[in-house]
Amino acid sequence: MKRAHVVSGWLWKASIVAAIAVLAAREAPAQDADPAKPAAAKPADAAFGKKARAGQLPPYYGEVVDDVQRQKIYAIQAEFNAQIKALQAKLDALKKERDDKIQAVLTPEQRKQVDDLRAAAKAKRDAKRSVKQKALRTPPKSSPPKAEKPM
Repeated sequence: MKRAHVVSGWLWKASIVAAIAVLAAREAPAQDADPAKPAAAKPADAAFGKKARAGQLPPYYGEVVDDVQRQKIYAIQAEFNAQIKALQAKLDALKKERDDKIQAVLTPEQRKQVDDLRAAAKAKRDAKRSVKQKALRTPPKSSPPKAEKPM
């Protein structure tokens, strides 16, 4: 019974680590190994030393489109990016104005309480993130199997 508990605990931990690895892989930017893709530099990316990309294909398009279609899609994206960026800036300004008005409803004591709650939540998130990163960096410790006692 004890051995089954140890094995199930190990499997549980391994599945958690695997799930975290899958999520990390999903969030990592896809690396496109297409040498035919031109590297048009974006000013914002160049400022941060990032390698600029011409665009990013929607999900599943990379396996379907050819190089000509790829370039057309990148051109369409470039055509709309400026408008989307302007609208996003407007949306961000509206959200900030809304949040400022909401905060104005609170008393100074309540604002301090909210700030303290935010700080505590951030500290908790950072601690969890640190534990997850440490778990991903260090392999699980394996102990030698215990000999079963004859009955």
